[in-house]
Amino acid sequence: MRPRHWGLSERLLALSLVATLACGTAASWLLREQLHDAVLRGFKAGLQDRAERLQAELQSPGPLTGQGTRLNRGEFGRIFSGWYWTLEQDGRLQQSRSVWDDSLELDDARPWPRHKGSETLLSLRGPQGRELLGLRRSFDVAGRRVQLHVFGPLDGTRQEWRRIDRILLVTELGLVAALLLCTVALVRLGLQPLRSLQQALQDMEDGTRTQLGRHFGPDLDPIAEAVDQVLQRNAQVVERARHQAADLSHALKKPLAVLGIQARGHQVDGPWLRDQVQAMSHTIDRHLARFASGAGSAGSVALDEVLARLLDAMRQIHAQRRLSWSIQTSTPLPGHGLRWRGAASDLEEMAGNLLDNAGKWARSRVTLAVCQDGTTTLLQIDDDGPGLAPEHLAQAMERGVRFDEQAQGHGLGLAIVRDIAETYGGSLEMGPSPLGGLRCTLRLG
Repeated sequence: MRPRHWGLSERLLALSLVATLACGTAASWLLREQLHDAVLRGFKAGLQDRAERLQAELQSPGPLTGQGTRLNRGEFGRIFSGWYWTLEQDGRLQQSRSVWDDSLELDDARPWPRHKGSETLLSLRGPQGRELLGLRRSFDVAGRRVQLHVFGPLDGTRQEWRRIDRILLVTELGLVAALLLCTVALVRLGLQPLRSLQQALQDMEDGTRTQLGRHFGPDLDPIAEAVDQVLQRNAQVVERARHQAADLSHALKKPLAVLGIQARGHQVDGPWLRDQVQAMSHTIDRHLARFASGAGSAGSVALDEVLARLLDAMRQIHAQRRLSWSIQTSTPLPGHGLRWRGAASDLEEMAGNLLDNAGKWARSRVTLAVCQDGTTTLLQIDDDGPGLAPEHLAQAMERGVRFDEQAQGHGLGLAIVRDIAETYGGSLEMGPSPLGGLRCTLRLG
């Protein structure tokens, strides 16, 4: 069983969920740390305020023993209120009334690990096991060194921290849910052009439309245009195959008809029969090679190499006529040869037909000029033969039309060239040549 692959919308939703959770968690954690620190700073400010008040009482005029009543006012006078002070002077230790009959083990006090600031906070377990936070101050009173500890309950601060955590958790879950809903809506709206493109492709498969067009947005319109071009190219290839089948039928009809006539005469010349069979076999092989050509191929061929081979072949085929064959190429950039996007077999079929026709009719000279303008490749083949009258130019590319029954062939070459060129988005044009004969201009996209 093949594993199920996630769709584009599922991938986008999953990625959005992961990104939202990651960013939301990181933001919540940073905000939590800041809020916790703000609550702790508020608690520390309360400790500092009480310590400064106690220090002011101690440094006011009067005996230290007489100040005890003022030091035990408020929360320091309530038993086990959670707010405590200790005072150490000359080895004697005094504690606030709130400690009552218990005591604070100052030796167990440890620095608070989460503290940030210049004044160290101390953590201690106080009466009734309550967690306390406090600070220590040393100062002089009447010329004597005094050490003061002030502690307050941490349970209220921890409750505030838990309340902040609950609010942040609920807020984060709400934001994640809201962002996910927005993501679902954005994915549906964002992928709507893709669904429209899919529906258009389905309509083309059902036969209710012939092309996609350009109404899917700036991102998908180039894709739709490329698909239309591919489909159009495929349709041209199919049409070309139909023409090739018709060409093969046309090429075989005449020799088969002659063979039928000879067969009815009860006497068939053996050598003549072999020639006819070889001619038909050659025709079939040639058309099979054309069927296997790569019209619409995304490959690339070097024009100068292919055309140089064709010219060498033409020199051998028309060697008895002693023609002058020349080629002129324009290179777009120094050190870069001309290249054409297509199949080498199609280029050889098109250029070979045109060069062969020029070789048949030229008196002494055939020239081939090749140039490129952007994505367009231009081949111009000129000969100094008799040329064609203007009224015959349009008929020359019709299938089976020949103006000289003496020449070998079936009148299909120019039509074949035109069909292949149109498959590549090009064209074939004919007109008078500056050499006095015929000029064939082959434009390829």
